[in-house]
Amino acid sequence: MLQVSDSGKLVCVLVPLHIVFRLVFQTIAQKLIKGKNPKKTSESMFFCVQYCILSVLGTKLLQQENTWWFHYTDLYREANVDSFTPLHAFYMMGELSVYISAFIFMFFETRKSYADFYMNIIHHVITISIIWSTYSAGYYNYCVIVAQMHDISDIFLEFSKTVHALGFAQTSKVTFAVFAVTFIVPRVFVLPTYCIIPFWNGFMNKTLTEMFPGVDLLELFSRKDRLVIAGGLSVIYVLNCIWAVAILKMAIGMFKKKEWIDIREKTKNSE
Repeated sequence: MLQVSDSGKLVCVLVPLHIVFRLVFQTIAQKLIKGKNPKKTSESMFFCVQYCILSVLGTKLLQQENTWWFHYTDLYREANVDSFTPLHAFYMMGELSVYISAFIFMFFETRKSYADFYMNIIHHVITISIIWSTYSAGYYNYCVIVAQMHDISDIFLEFSKTVHALGFAQTSKVTFAVFAVTFIVPRVFVLPTYCIIPFWNGFMNKTLTEMFPGVDLLELFSRKDRLVIAGGLSVIYVLNCIWAVAILKMAIGMFKKKEWIDIREKTKNSE
C-alpha cells in the first residue's frame, strides 16, 4: 500500500514521462500520416490512445473495487483512507499528470486557435484541483467515477476526428454520433445527479452520517474540499452544457449537410 504523501514524487515522474511519450508519439505519427494537417491528426491520435489507456485502467479499478456509477455508497465508501493500492495511485496521479502536461501543451498545439480555448483552460485548472482534492481527501472511488464519465466520450471524439482526417468520412459520422451520446448522457445527466447535487441538497451528508456514524463530517470532508470539488464540478457542469449544445449543433449539421465540421475551429487560424 502507498501513502498520500508519496504522490508528489509519482507526479514528478509521470509528468515528464507523459510529455516525452506524447512528443515521441506525435513525431512518429506525423511522419506516417498522409493528409491535409498531420500535426492536428497526430494530436487526435494521441488523445484517442491516451483516453483508451485511462479508460481501461479506470474500468479495471471500478471492477476491482466492485464500484458502479449509480450507487451513492460506492462514491464515498473509501472516504478518508490514507493508503491505497499502486493501481489507484498510478491511475489518479496519471490523470493528474495528463491534465498538467495537457495544460502546458495547450499553448503550443493546433487547438490553441479553437473558439473554446479559454473554456478549456478553465476546465483543466479546475480538473487539476478536483483530482488533487479527491485524492488527498481519500475519495478515490469518487475521483475514478468522475474521471471515467469524462474519458470514455473523449475516445470517440478523438477517433472521429482521426478517421475523418484520414478520409473515412462515413465512419466518422457514426463514431461522432456515439460520442454525442457518451458525452451528453454521463456529463449532462449522470454527473449532476450522483456527483454534484448531493453536495448541495444535503444528501451526501446524510449518506456519510449513515456510513460513518459518530464521525465528524468535516473530518471526512473539509469545507475547502467541499468547495473545490462541489464548486469545481458545478463550473465544469456548466462548461459541459455549453459543449453539449455545440455537439448537438454539429450533429444536426452533420446529417443536414452530409458532413460534420468542428464549429470550434471557426477562426482564421484553425487550419
